Amino acid sequence: MARERRLNIRVSDYELLQLEQEAKRRGLAVSDVVRAWIAKLPAPKLLQLTIDD
Repeated sequence: MARERRLNIRVSDYELLQLEQEAKRRGLAVSDVVRAWIAKLPAPKLLQLTIDD
C-alpha cells in the first residue's frame, strides 16, 4: 500500500519516550509502532461497506 499521507501529532516527552522504547524493544522505527497500532483499529465504515457488498 502506497503511503501518501503524513500525520503530525504532538506528544509529551513521556509519550515520546514510551514510543521510542517500544520501537527499540521491537527493533522498529517509531512510525512502524504507530502503524502497527493503527492496523489493530476497526476498518473505516466506508471500507467495510465496500468489502461486505
